[in-house]
Amino acid sequence: MITLTIDGKKIQIEEGTNVLEAALRNGIDIPHLCYHSDLSVSGGCRLCQVEVEGYDQPVTSCGMACAEGLVIQTQSERLTAIRRNLIDIFLADHPLDCVTCDKAGSCLLQKYAYEYGVKETSYIPIYSKTLYQDDNPFFIRDHQYCILCGRCVRVCDEIVGVHAIDFANRGFESHIATPYDGPMIDSSCVFCGNCVEVCPTAALLPVSRLKRGREWDLERVDSICGYCGVGCKIEYAVKDNEIIYAQASVQESVNGSFLCTKGRYGWDFAVNPERLTQPMVRRDLAYSLGISTENWRLPKVSPLDIDKPDVDDYFIPVDWETAYEIVSSKLVDIVKESGPDAIVGLASARCTNEENYLFQKLMRAVIGTNNVDHCARL
Repeated sequence: MITLTIDGKKIQIEEGTNVLEAALRNGIDIPHLCYHSDLSVSGGCRLCQVEVEGYDQPVTSCGMACAEGLVIQTQSERLTAIRRNLIDIFLADHPLDCVTCDKAGSCLLQKYAYEYGVKETSYIPIYSKTLYQDDNPFFIRDHQYCILCGRCVRVCDEIVGVHAIDFANRGFESHIATPYDGPMIDSSCVFCGNCVEVCPTAALLPVSRLKRGREWDLERVDSICGYCGVGCKIEYAVKDNEIIYAQASVQESVNGSFLCTKGRYGWDFAVNPERLTQPMVRRDLAYSLGISTENWRLPKVSPLDIDKPDVDDYFIPVDWETAYEIVSSKLVDIVKESGPDAIVGLASARCTNEENYLFQKLMRAVIGTNNVDHCARL
């Protein structure tokens, strides 16, 4: 551990930590756009500059490693002037339509423009990036809002490892591109959406997010992703009891700041009208068990042969205790009549390792069969 001073506050931090991370961990906010704690250091936005005792010029805090005895100031008139000018430059090539922008309330450029009182650019506006790409069902790419921070490029390279996008051209023609600006589907993109997760502006937005309300209109619900047994923490943005989009939770988790494609975009089943939300028992079985008074018989045409049959025509809902009782009693009857090997257990990849362990223990130790399989297809 080494000791340094930031804004008069003594801080102990692990050697090798950069100054920006040390400040953020200790509740000292330094403006930053291109920096992300899970990605390599870029230093491109220059907003995180600080003054270091013994240095003539401000230095980028993201690119400076902490050292014993450093004395650092993160706020001063000089730094404020530098940051205001940098924000001014960003706004020269960025639309000022925050009042109608979907990212309003969570856009970092908007946040810092507000904090430093930059209402508009003092330069001649250029708006050089006009490309709008709505070429996939998951997210849109609106280049006019891109500030070329490079977060999306680095996460695609360093975290996902597919290198689907990169910087193209120079100067005012610079933009983030797929090969030859082709559609995302023709690139190596796996549509994980982690580029959307790290984008600080509205350059990348989920399609489901568009025109669905401002950030402050959305309720945040933390949950655990149910698509596999990893147990990724996930945060749903909800409005009127409907999921608008999903992102990684800000809380400490096994998945950090990122999600897979299924976790980020595979939540539409939650509001699907065909989703079963409670156990169902076939009507003839319900009658034989005394649950229903309707003497119903299975029709000649099986519901399995009907495209999208009405579940209510064949089944009635029951509570979980009743369902458990029916399943357990039927298993006992089968074992008594035909032996334990007449039963097979199929585990689920959506369960945790611990749950699957308990399932195979039930099959082997309780029912008495080794007929246990697992379908790992999600």
